Amino acid sequence: MRQHVQVLVIGAGAAGSAAAYALARRGQEVLLLEQFHVGHERGSSFGPSRIFRLAYEEPDYAGLAQAALASWQALEVASGQPLYWRTGGLDLGPAGTPSLEAVYASLDALGAAPQRLARRELARRYPQWQVPPDWEAVYSPEAGIVSPERTLRVLTTLGRQHGARVLEGVAALDIELGTQPAVRTSRGVVTCDHLIVAAGAWLPRLVPQLQASLSVTLAASSFYRPEDISAFGPERFPVFITHDEFQAYGFPVFGVPGVKLGVDVARPVTSGDDRTFEVPPQVSGASDAFMRRFLPGASAVMERHTCLITRAPGGDFVLAPHPACLHITLASPCSGHGFKFTPLLGELLAARALGETHPWHLPRFAFPTPIGQTTEAQPLPGGL
Repeated sequence: MRQHVQVLVIGAGAAGSAAAYALARRGQEVLLLEQFHVGHERGSSFGPSRIFRLAYEEPDYAGLAQAALASWQALEVASGQPLYWRTGGLDLGPAGTPSLEAVYASLDALGAAPQRLARRELARRYPQWQVPPDWEAVYSPEAGIVSPERTLRVLTTLGRQHGARVLEGVAALDIELGTQPAVRTSRGVVTCDHLIVAAGAWLPRLVPQLQASLSVTLAASSFYRPEDISAFGPERFPVFITHDEFQAYGFPVFGVPGVKLGVDVARPVTSGDDRTFEVPPQVSGASDAFMRRFLPGASAVMERHTCLITRAPGGDFVLAPHPACLHITLASPCSGHGFKFTPLLGELLAARALGETHPWHLPRFAFPTPIGQTTEAQPLPGGL
């Protein structure tokens, strides 16, 4: 196979699938390559649920999420399918915690109508929670759930309907720079006018210039069977994030008959090729302890899963030109909190590939500083 296309996209995860759809919708000749299959469980974009939220300490990301909500709604219209389920969201922790205060201030600045819930009010509205007397919560009404498995199906289906080709089981092996970048694949060479590399955990291998900047880490989630499943349904139990030693994030019963929980207590470094599927004991132990302490009505373990998070310094995204080739865009919009932006990310990447400006092309999405040479905040918890 040797061929030429206008835009070649490597990786059919969230960013790559969204970019391929956005470009095909605008009449571009698009080829999307996926080394496994769409929705595979070896990377980052799979499973029943990810959190959608506006609740960020960082105003940039809060505003980006607000813009992304409109993109989700447009994608729902285009597909005729629900893709965002509003549940409301809780940020919980000891009263006065700086990050909790920053979340409230950010939501308030957006006009997102946050509510402070003291422990007594939290217990009245959400008796599933058992928290210490000094805890409080910030409730955000726009928070909810988006589904990777459904979203990727929708994006690749719509992309194909607009003329994009999606090839599964085709691995990108290496990239040759130039005015028409060439990608050697497991089925031959493809050249293109513009290349988008959205390869997730395999990005550092394909683009060696990123090896000093990106860290691939292993994350895990656990599912717990509730004693009363109705008490933990989306109508009665919001998505949540805790501002404590667990840095937990979780979901109501959705797609799987159990409460989903992740804790950010350990970040084993790995790679796309060398990763394990075993949950680190430190993570499973902390997860179980969290549920026994705070959500005792749903503490029976059902199953556990792992996924990969590709982190950049400071927890930012990478949506930037290759430092040695302007005809290549590098996309690593993850750092553990990227899925909620998926449709908007596609629009950003399409604009960059076509040489256009976009109001949400933020300076912080530039080619990253090497790890250890930044003073920015630590990465945000995974799965958010």
